[in-house]
Amino acid sequence: MRILSKGSELPFVHESVGWDEHENFKDYDVIFINLKTLEQHSGNYDHPYNESENSPVVFEGSNITEFVKTGGYMVVYLPNSLKVEMGGTTTKQNQNGVSPTTLSPRRKQGTEDVEPYSEYELLDWLPLSLRINTNESGDSIGEVESEWEWYFGNRFSWEKTGFKSDSNSYSIKSIAENSYSKNIAGKALYDYGSSEGYISLIPPDDGIAYSEFVKNTLQKVFDIDLNIEGRAPPSWLSDYTVPNEECIEEEIEEKKEQINELQEELESITRFKDLLYEIGDPLEEITREALRKVGFKVEDEIPGKRDGILQTSNTSFALEITGTTGGVKLSKCRQLDEWVENVTAESPEKDVSGLLIVNPEMDIPPEERDISIEPNVESYMKQRGDYKILTTIDLYGLVKDSIDGNLDREDIRGIFCQEDTLISTPEKTDD
Repeated sequence: MRILSKGSELPFVHESVGWDEHENFKDYDVIFINLKTLEQHSGNYDHPYNESENSPVVFEGSNITEFVKTGGYMVVYLPNSLKVEMGGTTTKQNQNGVSPTTLSPRRKQGTEDVEPYSEYELLDWLPLSLRINTNESGDSIGEVESEWEWYFGNRFSWEKTGFKSDSNSYSIKSIAENSYSKNIAGKALYDYGSSEGYISLIPPDDGIAYSEFVKNTLQKVFDIDLNIEGRAPPSWLSDYTVPNEECIEEEIEEKKEQINELQEELESITRFKDLLYEIGDPLEEITREALRKVGFKVEDEIPGKRDGILQTSNTSFALEITGTTGGVKLSKCRQLDEWVENVTAESPEKDVSGLLIVNPEMDIPPEERDISIEPNVESYMKQRGDYKILTTIDLYGLVKDSIDGNLDREDIRGIFCQEDTLISTPEKTDD
């Protein structure tokens, strides 16, 4: 969204214009208008109705309506006083061709001529007529729109109530009320069509800087990120350099290469943590990689025949790799048996056995898992060929020791010679 500030210079919006500057506000999505600055400096300007070079540049009501109809948002930061004395006088009528909303022009006695006057209603440029009561004040707060709680809350002191529209084209929706259900801030909605645009009328709060008011409104009311970009640099700017610019750029590129190398190295080791929680293909892939990391020769998967083959000097182990939220399932042992038969049929001259690698109880932390196998599972594994079971938790420990340089390759080669079905690995480092 593009943002315009009228009446205050703000560094974080797309454009700021003063009261003596014109703007095409149709190029923006959100417009903030600080009427307090016009109130404070009204004596420096000629009367707006004179439209002289020294008159403040105010909006035209018809343009505002078009802006709202096309979905634009306008936030009007109200002055303390709605009526001010301008530095110049006028006898003219307002932009709508009628006398000012609440000011009665004084006629010269016995004539139709209007006495020059300097008063100006600061909301006279709005495309709607408002009834605002300035004779009440207080600090009681009632209903407040949720996105404006930060501003009104329970600490706001108000000096105006009502905010009612006398226009046939606009209606007022309450933004905040006092405890007597009277509006202390309102939102003017265009009543025709389906536009989402509106004009917010917000009373001032001397307890917050105007710039902070705008920042908070953008973030909390409009959900707009304040990382607003400036102009794109021109093509010729690359012809200009400052001292040390090129040296620093070269050093940055070198550092980037080092960072990229470190990131790749980090990813290559941290991915082994997948052994502790993954299932399916990701678990199978990282398991084969982990076995190779600790020194085993491992063949890849052949879908429908095995999840891989781990080769030792004496035996080829067909692999079944699986993750489970519970313990070791007998169905996976039968699957392993099928893989062993496939490998045996392909290489009848080899000694073939089976290795079930399982990530058990994978939804809970490893130290809280109950690693054991049921008697029927162990019985089946021994009967079918003294198959073995290795947990991915133990494999993860072997990988850590390998990365840390504490892995004894001789001890690893002997782990498949154990009598127990569930393999125990050499003592490993703590996680």
